[in-house]
Amino acid sequence: MRTKKELENFIFLHKMKFVYGCKICKGKNPNCKCSIRHKIAVTAYESCIPQDFWWINADDIDNNKDIFENTVKVYVKNMNKALNGGYGLLFIGDNGVGKTYFISYVLMEAIKKGRTTYFTTMPDLDCNIKRGFKDQEIERRLRLMLTSDFLAIDELGKERSKNNNNYMDSQIERIIKGRLDDNQPMLLATNMDLETLEKAYGPTISSILLGKFQIVMMEPGDYRAKLRGRMLKDMGYE
Repeated sequence: MRTKKELENFIFLHKMKFVYGCKICKGKNPNCKCSIRHKIAVTAYESCIPQDFWWINADDIDNNKDIFENTVKVYVKNMNKALNGGYGLLFIGDNGVGKTYFISYVLMEAIKKGRTTYFTTMPDLDCNIKRGFKDQEIERRLRLMLTSDFLAIDELGKERSKNNNNYMDSQIERIIKGRLDDNQPMLLATNMDLETLEKAYGPTISSILLGKFQIVMMEPGDYRAKLRGRMLKDMGYE
């Protein structure tokens, strides 16, 4: 989660580079694309969406194209209904299949529609909750971010790879159940299958997921190979 100071620094540096450095308006036109993209970038930064995925579009999708077209884009198209009904998406699949990619796409589209968003991983959420025990400002900001229109939690279950965490179990159940009781949608991603999730978090969470989430089973394939190709090209290693 971003601190107030981190956000202020990002706003200053990004504005200097992309707004005042704009070749078209040099920061003098608030309706220029540079200012619009700056506002989106600031919101995405505060929302903790991975920066690799801020400007993706449909043409960037190579893996799991059918899921993108028939589930992700449909969800975005019906975003207002999802918001009103508290309907979410649960992405299940191995590392590198595009779960974070698709979640980030949905969040970025939500930002463009004026919605508030927050992206976190389970390990980060665990860390920030504990930071909040000693820092009231962190606790306040985290509580605020967790009430965003669209909340995304990635790597669900990863915190359990090291030890059973009864406290985090209760926290994740409180967050998920509380949001869905209030019709606040969530986007979740995990490497676990539904049976393992139920064993990890109990039948209450499993029942909630089946009730208000579209379960998305991701097909094998590693999008990171495309990122590597881009890195090789950008750095001139090819």
